[in-house]
Amino acid sequence: MQPCNKRKGGFLRYLVRKTAPFVILGVIYYIWLRMTNIYIPCVFRHFTGCKCPGCGVTTMCVDILRFRFSEAFYANPFIFTTIPFILFEIIYNAYLGYKQKPMPGWNKLLLVIYCVALIVFAIIRNII
Repeated sequence: MQPCNKRKGGFLRYLVRKTAPFVILGVIYYIWLRMTNIYIPCVFRHFTGCKCPGCGVTTMCVDILRFRFSEAFYANPFIFTTIPFILFEIIYNAYLGYKQKPMPGWNKLLLVIYCVALIVFAIIRNII
């Protein structure tokens, strides 16, 4: 048996295998939303009355799938504008896992900066 990184279709097959469960769950949830119009409520917002950093992500995703990009931006501007970064991180971290390499320090720092920016966004969106 060949090592993981030597197989035919290697990295792409690995990426699909790692992300497919999340895509399948997302499709099932989207179908559920379309059929019932029942969204999963934000527990943080329910108890505090404040929007968490992820509030609006479901609405944003539904709006993107319906090509309503201005509404998607309005639902969660931070996540919407950082989708390319999020996709890069998913693919890059899958690549690191595929090659069995540790995450470099610069990437850890980048993720910390992203998380801090996300928290700052959450604070600002609740003040304004």
